[in-house]
Amino acid sequence: MGLWSVLAVGQGFLRSEGIADFELYGVVAACDANAALSKAIDLATRHWPEIAQGHQTSESEAAIHAEAINEIALVAGMEVDIVDVSWM
Repeated sequence: MGLWSVLAVGQGFLRSEGIADFELYGVVAACDANAALSKAIDLATRHWPEIAQGHQTSESEAAIHAEAINEIALVAGMEVDIVDVSWM
């Protein structure tokens, strides 16, 4: 299990104010890069349920794309398994 810095972009998500995109960033503990992305998305979905649209069928326009997933070392004061989403 390692620590991973995850940066992902979501596009085409339906929100109360209309269609929106987002940028997701966080640090998660996971066994590999794929698991890190999945965990980051799951954590974000807990606070922003509309992100679950990215897991729906091919009929959904919403999509999430990984921009960067890098294994990192723990630094004092670093928060792990915390993600932040900035809507655009």
